[in-house]
Amino acid sequence: KAKSGGKPVILACASMGSFICYGISRDAIAAGDLKGMVILGGAVDPDFSKSALIKAKKPVYFTHGSLDKVYSADQQASIFRALLKAGVPTRFTLFQTGTHGTPVRMTDWRAVLNWIFVH
Repeated sequence: KAKSGGKPVILACASMGSFICYGISRDAIAAGDLKGMVILGGAVDPDFSKSALIKAKKPVYFTHGSLDKVYSADQQASIFRALLKAGVPTRFTLFQTGTHGTPVRMTDWRAVLNWIFVH
């Protein structure tokens, strides 16, 4: 944040790196410094809904491939639906027939960032 020049900070993590995002989301100070978070084809954290980031209702954007054999798209969609139901600004893009690496290659960053900035 100190190096952002006052610009919003958005943390994005892909695949196993999602564990880094989930860990940071638990730190109240770090979560307070973030404008939002993006999880690309990541693992599922069943305790994510208890994190400081989610309690602060910071926006979270998920992208996932429907044919991901590393991490389940259905499980990630389940977390998304729970956050949505809890009133957390969240969005989920599922790439039909996409595999594990698809979100990194196909995520429309302009759309994702603009959505986060609006929330």
